[in-house]
Amino acid sequence: MTQDGRAEELEPAKRRIMEATYRALQKRGYGNLTTQDIADEFENSKALLYYHYDGKDELLVDFLDYVLAEFLDGLPRGDRTPREELETLVDALLPETLSEEAYRLQLSMFELRMNARHDEAYRAEYRHIDDELTAHLRDILVRGIEAGEFEAIDPDAEAELFLSILTGTRARRVTVFEPDESIESLRAAIDSHIDRISA
Repeated sequence: MTQDGRAEELEPAKRRIMEATYRALQKRGYGNLTTQDIADEFENSKALLYYHYDGKDELLVDFLDYVLAEFLDGLPRGDRTPREELETLVDALLPETLSEEAYRLQLSMFELRMNARHDEAYRAEYRHIDDELTAHLRDILVRGIEAGEFEAIDPDAEAELFLSILTGTRARRVTVFEPDESIESLRAAIDSHIDRISA
């Protein structure tokens, strides 16, 4: 859907379907989500959903790509230093506390990732997400090394490490922390790692 473009390039009907899916996941979570739940959040008919998608799983694969594109499009570029960009990325992925709706959405994304082991389409989409985030992290690190903000680290290895840290921390957040419980200690560990690689 958006792998070759950005989220704003979606046709209006598909964008409305994605926004309805977002709202439905916030309210219902992944485990209880039905196509009807999405249709209930969609101002158009359920028939239009089936015109674009054969079922919930196909829709959710597109939704994952949409969320990635929206997330990457929303990140600040060009007006911050590489370290500030890295810190902003951490803030965006790991806010210290979450609203109940944001928590349910993050939990849904985690449950979808867990299903990727059993669904090739989900697995391919999560590989794409991981590749995009790794490339974004690598770009930040390379520019930071060139600007003298980061030590002469291996940007490929460090980008992979950062993605693993962020993914693992998000998993811990939704499985052992309450939505409004601060993850300050987890964030402090990430900040400490950023300090270690900084020049």
